Amino acid sequence: MNIIEILTIILIVSASALCIALIYYLNQIVKSVHSINGNIKELSSEIKPLIKSTLELSDNLNQITDDAKSQLKISKSIVSDFRERADKVLNMESKIRTGIEDTVMPLLQNFHALGKGVETFWRNFKNR
Repeated sequence: MNIIEILTIILIVSASALCIALIYYLNQIVKSVHSINGNIKELSSEIKPLIKSTLELSDNLNQITDDAKSQLKISKSIVSDFRERADKVLNMESKIRTGIEDTVMPLLQNFHALGKGVETFWRNFKNR
């Protein structure tokens, strides 16, 4: 055999070894891809309930927020009504006070003046 035939045989054996190694590594890559695909499917099946519960939580939070807003509006209207009624009561009290002061104060002044007059009369009457 000459050197070319020996090199050709070595080249063919090397090519065969490379093909066998390529087939082995391709098989390993395919197994890894199948494993990753299985992991992704498992993760997807575990995430679906999480997404569902997150959506339910979001809906519940929206409902609670809406309820809180409506309760706040009711509270504001109650406070506003109370404030209006308190203002009306205070206005009425002020009107009553001014009405009494306008009516009673001159009457009290007259009684006071009458008392002073009677006191002065008795003092003068006793001194005579």
